[in-house]
Amino acid sequence: KDKAVLKGIGHSKKEYESMNSLCGMKWIDLFKTFPSLSKRVNMDFLLCNMKMNHPRSYSISSCKATVGSELHMVVGRFLYSRGGSKMESGVCSNFLTSVEPGDEIKFKLDSAPSFHYPLDPSCPIIFICTGTGIAPIRGLLQKRSYLQSRGETFGSAFLIFGSRTSSEGLFHDEINNFQKQGVLTKVYMCYSREMGEPKEYTTDKLQSKRVSKILSPILAKPNTHIFICGSANMAEGCKNVLREISPQGCFDTITEDGRLHCDVFGALSSRKKDSKRNQSYTLGDLVEEDGLGDLGDLDLGDLASRFGGGMIPKRGDRSSSCIM
Repeated sequence: KDKAVLKGIGHSKKEYESMNSLCGMKWIDLFKTFPSLSKRVNMDFLLCNMKMNHPRSYSISSCKATVGSELHMVVGRFLYSRGGSKMESGVCSNFLTSVEPGDEIKFKLDSAPSFHYPLDPSCPIIFICTGTGIAPIRGLLQKRSYLQSRGETFGSAFLIFGSRTSSEGLFHDEINNFQKQGVLTKVYMCYSREMGEPKEYTTDKLQSKRVSKILSPILAKPNTHIFICGSANMAEGCKNVLREISPQGCFDTITEDGRLHCDVFGALSSRKKDSKRNQSYTLGDLVEEDGLGDLGDLDLGDLASRFGGGMIPKRGDRSSSCIM
């Protein structure tokens, strides 16, 4: 029976897309879904053709001057379903959220020289983030708090923070304290799934008359820095809005001068109908939902490339990160 299914999805793009949309295709499910392959594919073949797990990158969410030898991260456990009632979890995020105090974790640090706090503390700053994208911004805010404790004079700072609901928002207490201390000049929260409230995204908040009126003159200043952290789609949308609300040419000047800093994950969504894969991403735990592709006459080499292949999602001008 499974041979017939394999031949069917190998010769019919429609049948393949229908099956992939229902349950997805993963190496881990290969022999369970197609038991007839168990006698045709040996372990040597699998190990030679499967791609190794790619390292996961997590933005550091702390400032060394504040926390010393500690290293803070924001990890959202990624849960998903590929059809049916069975829930699956992201490899690295599930591991990190399951470790116990005292457990050893292997990692390395990867720096990003272009993503850093401005050398001139007096620069105005606009922070924009969603969800776990608050991670690198939290580290920058701790840096501002540290500079404040040393008596440094710094410019205004604005935070636009998007979450699904107010209950899902991260570090609300810290953000409120930062605002009370003067580390943040103004905070604008927006929620896309708040019960009884209209959906509001970061782009909506930036376009609102109240916020755009305040940020427009900030964008015109020659030393303003902007930090955008979150998904690639969110970042692209925010950049377009910032260009719209800024005085003519100012946002492009910020970009050209290297004063726009982005820590993004995932890829821009595509509406192409012939896309070969459906990808889901969370910060750091980048999950690829690989498809079988066209199996043709069940060539095992092609089968291996379909299950094991795939691009590595690229993080843009990212912050210093912890590679797991």
